[in-house]
Amino acid sequence: MIHPLRLVAALSILIFSAASATAEGVVVTVPPLHSLVGQLLHGVAEPELLYRSPDQLGTPLAPSARRRVEDADMIVRVDRTFERSLHQALPTTPGDHLRMLTLADTVPRLNAADPVLLDRSTGVADSRLWLDPRLAKAAVARLGPNLVRAYPEHTERILDNETALKARLAELETEMREALETLPGVPLHVPQSDVLYLAWRFNLNRTHCPETARAAGGYDLPPGRDLYFALMQRIVEALKRCQRDPASVPMN
Repeated sequence: MIHPLRLVAALSILIFSAASATAEGVVVTVPPLHSLVGQLLHGVAEPELLYRSPDQLGTPLAPSARRRVEDADMIVRVDRTFERSLHQALPTTPGDHLRMLTLADTVPRLNAADPVLLDRSTGVADSRLWLDPRLAKAAVARLGPNLVRAYPEHTERILDNETALKARLAELETEMREALETLPGVPLHVPQSDVLYLAWRFNLNRTHCPETARAAGGYDLPPGRDLYFALMQRIVEALKRCQRDPASVPMN
């Protein structure tokens, strides 16, 4: 017969272990980044998605969402201005900044060019860095070591997932270049573009592609590990249609 104290101790360990792998461990702001984090944590834990609609980026967080932010061990976001409601809701107690992983601190972003003075930037950065597979790869390189910090007991699994995901992102870029028949090189300036990263990375003939821009957030797809590559496949198809559409705006 198991001693009652030993039974309580065993149950406590089980409860703690389950709690450490719950969604409150890592909270990710937007669906594409949530998908990438989910792939890095495959077999380890399930991250929590904070925003399920683009409208929520600028509106105050619901009480349940605020609690998830307050309880999270790590919060992954793009920058301080893109997820405005998150920045407004962040706790101000000392040390809370250590929980925040802001990708824009180290992953470069493109600024829109001035449509008149092309050698100047508007100073407005496009925060949708996941649209460029190469920048997504850079984000994964930043995410992996930080997730290891959150789950040190799963270091090997996370690093293996990181290696596999980087390889898949490199393959994605190659596939996109072939599908879009990308010319060598990239344009220096992409004025008046609503698909800034895609036009710059893949040297598109037409840079105004509303269908692609609307799909870029992935909010209408089922959230999870599979979302990112499903989103990029849909984007490739939309870009191909855009390049064939004579009504699109050509690159200047």
